[in-house]
This record gives sequence, structure tokens and C-alpha cells, in this order.
Amino acid sequence: MKIIYRYIFIELITPLLFGIAAFAAIFIGTDLLFELIEYYNNYGVELLTLLQLFFLNLPTIIVITFPMATLLGTIMSYGRLSGDNEITALRAGGISVYRLVRPALFLGILMTLFTIGVNEYIVPQANYLNEQIVYQFKHGERMPSTQHNLFLTPLKDGYPDYVLYTKLYDGETGVMQEIIFQDYEEGKPVTLIQAENAVYTGDRWKFLNGHIYRLEPGERIPDLKFEEYDVNNLNYTPAQMARLDKKISDMNFTELIEYINLKKSQGNDVNKELVELHQRISIPFASFIFALLAATLGIQPQRSGGSATGMGLSIIVIFIYYTLMTVGSALGEQGTIPPFLGAWLQNFVFMITGAIMLYRLGR
Repeated sequence: MKIIYRYIFIELITPLLFGIAAFAAIFIGTDLLFELIEYYNNYGVELLTLLQLFFLNLPTIIVITFPMATLLGTIMSYGRLSGDNEITALRAGGISVYRLVRPALFLGILMTLFTIGVNEYIVPQANYLNEQIVYQFKHGERMPSTQHNLFLTPLKDGYPDYVLYTKLYDGETGVMQEIIFQDYEEGKPVTLIQAENAVYTGDRWKFLNGHIYRLEPGERIPDLKFEEYDVNNLNYTPAQMARLDKKISDMNFTELIEYINLKKSQGNDVNKELVELHQRISIPFASFIFALLAATLGIQPQRSGGSATGMGLSIIVIFIYYTLMTVGSALGEQGTIPPFLGAWLQNFVFMITGAIMLYRLGR
């Protein structure tokens, strides 16, 4: 049995690689190359820089192609085995359909895990470097790490804990400038702090050169002038504050969770971010689901058409899958359905469909 599994698995590899190359070529030819040509024509970007941008964009493109390539490769492999009557011979030898699909499911699991790994450790860094290079030749300077007019309004028991405003925050140095900090108790403002600067000392924020005012109904009473003042309840680190201005595509899984918790603590809607978080798993998991569906389609008696039929079926399945994903994402982001369901809707539909097809085929 191990020999048969190995044989089928090896049969899957070549069409899989073909699928990755084919779909990557489509994305590169219809999007990336035009973008690079625009950079060359409009900004005079050097060829070496264009080559660097090309390779920095490849990880994002490649991980998109993995589920598609798994689908195409599995359909073509099992279609070839079925067309040459090898599936019929194996089934006549007592090998069940459930065993025949095991190599495809194993490949689907491998592709899922590999995609998650690339998304977690390679894609965010590649996207960030790509943005830095593009910003630099578009604006003639390095991409700034500063945030202007930053607000923080975390909630505590349903009421604002405090309101922080800083005119300028430098994410590299962790320095705030021109700060207004208003403290609350049970939803009522009690203290106002104005400071020229603030620095992070490792465990707390230190406000520099400012005034503290006690707030009473309708009036602001000067309480203290200071050169240094420790603010203990401002419990966000510089890294957490800098993440507020970071693009979601530049975050790994852990950073995205922290970003969601940070936005949630301020009472902001996070449905969109939650959908994105769940899609970090649901989209790579499409490789496993596509392997299941494609194996059941490929095992069935083949009509004429060969690889062209496999490509056509793949395009139809991909179109339906991403249509459902778009609908589910929109419903999840709006809160019509839970974000988890919005991110996994298409997977549930295709998983159930594939399981039913496999069950009927194995009867």
C-alpha cells in the first residue's frame, strides 16, 4: 500500500509545480509587470531595483497560487490515472476510493502548512520592504515612521479610561511631542495633563515639561507644574502604539492579534480585522479542501479533454470559491454573520460538497 501511495503522490508533484508556474505567470503578467513598467517609465527606477521589487512581490503571488495549483494538479493527476484506467485497476484490486484520495489529502495538508508558514514569516517582511523601496523613489526620502495626530481612547468597564492625544509620535525613537492626556473616573474627566514631550523608560511613560490640571464641573484648576512626571496608567508600549499605523498586510499573525486587541480596547469595530485574522488560516486551508474536491472529480470516469478539461474545471471551482469568499468576507465585516463564519463560509461549503461527492463515489 505504501508503494501505491508513493506512486500517486509522485504523480501529483509535476502537475502541482506546473499549476504554481502557470497561475504565478498569470498574476505576474497581468499585474506585477505592468506595475514595474510604470515605475520605470514614470520614476526612472533602475533595473536592479525593479528586479528587487519583483522578488519582493513573489511571496505574495506564490501563496495565492498554492490552493489553485493544488486544485489543478490534483485534477490533472487523478484525471490522468483515471483516463489510463489505473484507477479502475486499483479499485478492482480492492483499494477503496477513500485510500486513493489519501495522497491528495496529504499533499493538501503539506501545502496548507507551507502556505501558513510563508504568510507568517516571509510575506509581511517582503511587503514592508517593498513599501519602503516604493516610497523612497516616489518621494525621494525614506518612509517615515512617525504618526501625526495620534489618539488613544481605551475603555474600562464601558467608560473611557483616558484620552491621549499627541501631535507627533516617532515610532523609531518612541518619543511623543505636544501631548494632551485626560484621565477619567467612572466616565467623568478628573485630570488633564499637558506636556511638551514624553519618552518611554522601559516600563512606563515619562512626561516632560508640562502642567497638571484638576478638572471640576465647568472649570480647569492648575494643580502642578513639572519637568518630569510618570504616567502609570498609560499602559501601551511604543511598539503597540506604532502598530496602529502599520498596514495589516505587513503584520504577522501575532501582531495582528495584538492590533485587534488594541483597537478593541478603544471601543472600535474590529470585524474587518477579525475576518482578516481568520482568513490567515482559512485561505491556506483551501489547499486541503481543493485536494479533496479535485481528487473526487479526477477519480470519476474521464471524458475526453485531458489537461484542458482539468484547467476548465479548476477555473470554474476557483471562481465559485472566491465568489463565496467575497460574499462571506463582506457579511463578516458588516457583522451580519460572525467574522469566523465570514472567513470560513466558502471552506464549509466546499468541504461539505467534497465529502458528499467522496461518499457517493465510495458507495
